[in-house]
Amino acid sequence: MASGIGRTIAPVIIMASFANAVAPIGAPITSVEIEGVDDTSKLMDIVHLKRGDFYTPEKIEAAKKSIIRYFEKQGLYGTTVEAKVKPVGSSVAVTFYVNKGEKIKIKKAIFIGNKHISSSTLEHNIVNKEGGLLGFIPFLGGYGIAKPEQLPYDQMRIRETYLENGYLDVKVAEPLMKIDFASNEATVTYTIDEGPQYTVSQISIAGNIPELDKNSLKEKLELKAGKIFNVKKLRDDLKYIRETVGNLGYAFADVKPEFHKDSKNHTVSITYHVIPSKKVYINDVIISGNKKTMDYVIRRYIYLAPGDLFNYTDLEDTKKELQRTGYFDKVIVKPQRVSEDKINIVVEVQEAQTGSISGGIGYGSYDGFMINAGISERNLFGTGLATSLNVDFSQKSTNYSLSFKNPRVFDSLFSLSFGIYHNENEYEYEGSENYTVKRAGGWFTFGRKISRHMHASLGYSYNDVEYKDYEEIVDHPETFESYTKSSIIGSFVYDSTDDYYVPRHGIYAKIHLDYAGLGGDADFLKTDLKFATYYGLQHEIDYDLILRYKFRGGYISDNGYTPLAEMFYLGGARKGVRGFAPGSLSPFYISKGDRVRVGGDQILVNSLEASIPLDMITSNMRLTAFIDYGMIKNSIYKSKDIEKGWIDRYSVGAQVEWRSPFGPINLVFAYPLNDKESDDTSVFEFTMGSKF
Repeated sequence: MASGIGRTIAPVIIMASFANAVAPIGAPITSVEIEGVDDTSKLMDIVHLKRGDFYTPEKIEAAKKSIIRYFEKQGLYGTTVEAKVKPVGSSVAVTFYVNKGEKIKIKKAIFIGNKHISSSTLEHNIVNKEGGLLGFIPFLGGYGIAKPEQLPYDQMRIRETYLENGYLDVKVAEPLMKIDFASNEATVTYTIDEGPQYTVSQISIAGNIPELDKNSLKEKLELKAGKIFNVKKLRDDLKYIRETVGNLGYAFADVKPEFHKDSKNHTVSITYHVIPSKKVYINDVIISGNKKTMDYVIRRYIYLAPGDLFNYTDLEDTKKELQRTGYFDKVIVKPQRVSEDKINIVVEVQEAQTGSISGGIGYGSYDGFMINAGISERNLFGTGLATSLNVDFSQKSTNYSLSFKNPRVFDSLFSLSFGIYHNENEYEYEGSENYTVKRAGGWFTFGRKISRHMHASLGYSYNDVEYKDYEEIVDHPETFESYTKSSIIGSFVYDSTDDYYVPRHGIYAKIHLDYAGLGGDADFLKTDLKFATYYGLQHEIDYDLILRYKFRGGYISDNGYTPLAEMFYLGGARKGVRGFAPGSLSPFYISKGDRVRVGGDQILVNSLEASIPLDMITSNMRLTAFIDYGMIKNSIYKSKDIEKGWIDRYSVGAQVEWRSPFGPINLVFAYPLNDKESDDTSVFEFTMGSKF
């Protein structure tokens, strides 16, 4: 019974007819058309027939079978294809008439013989299984449709599950699929002979490598004596041994496991034979694909140079470091063998869109006519320099900002950055009077890369904030007191992520300190912490699902005067807790009947996210579901009118993340879950350029 199918699928119907006359074999084909279906462009690619080819019946038959196989891969069975070959002078015109079949749903998946592993566990990794309520969602299953061509692989997947649980003697029979074409339903039966479960009796490492500490290496392996055998851990250990030996310069070392199975006691001993070959040195580093980025910029991030001893970790870290720059969409770093002890390191890059230009003219009910323009570039002229300039005018505001950063001054480990800004904004106070806030200032920092994943910086910042026209509005005018701030700023960043735009693995952490009190009016210490960890599940479930956890915490220590504008505010995609208007979550006090936000000196924000690709739209777009929970508290301002205690809000939602030609764009759709009547909610938000 072929392909493990219990009942033969409905006979493939292949018909050919010739109009009025027999088409001459070898005649040139003048046209190829496909009718009856919508996706003709994809079908044209697989029939392998085009104008100018020579006609033979064998080519027509092969084309029809290709069409049928195409629809079977989509789970459609019983597809019929009729081909008409019409003589046109000395040539022929070929037309395929396609009638698509129906999808076969799996009504029941039956497991026989599984005594120690549940059917639900076995069903988790196979394709031909019952769909369930959420089967239509790819990363929650996406199954329930019969795919007979996957039956042999399901057989191997079930065996793999048993090998991960110590059943070395497991036997899985060829799966049996029975299809009822009257109801378009199928039943799949998997028959299993489990055998005994084996434990590991001994682990040893063999091979002559003087620099290798075998005892230390063995302690770090996942498989341990006395534990149940697991083939996945075995593969991970093989990879770890190769990497460890590769870090000693043996680029082409081979590691072969040898098993000694004791069927009586149900134990297995494992010996890893390490065959090192010769130590390998770097002959040359070859860079390709960079049309814009200078070679010397790329070489900054390559940890292997001509003459160096090969190191596997250096090879992997080079790829991650280049991806973290944000200069490239794709990076491939691979060894190229030159001789027995020489290799080239080949670095192939595909450059990303690193610059963006924005501009527009608009009208708002409050701001009136608006005009804005901005330009930013992360890799200026391919030199690695980053700069941005933004200008924004409206009837209510005037904003300018300029920033510059050199991440590697003179190709050293030192960085330099600076920025200046000037803002003047008119605000409406609780729907009545207006007041104006002017802000101007600048900053500069010097930094240094202190390890492959760590960077520290220290600098200075000066800000002048002036409030105008507020005296008649509030009964606590000191809240709007103008001030200057002169401060030392510093930051420490740890980044082990594997990509700048869409990290799938690694950790990002940043702590920023702002110590104000060097001659200005403000006197406080502000600490802002950001943390994010990423975990991609491509390897586990063969789908590009990325799980993310993000945390933000902040604390202000008041040393005499902490202005209102320096406090923390939550709400929105950039400040935390989506679903609430940006900066709207804050403690407040009542002033002449109105509520005045005063910010908080302590914040905590947690976010959980799950992100999937939107490849059906574009390869640069993802859909992310999220849950946000944030807390804010003010313990600095002692007025009895100010809210005391923690204010907490949470929300759920989804956002579309698009790496557009204009820069990263997020479309956020959020739903607050515990909003209060006085909250300013926002179910939709648009952001551009954010990363954290």
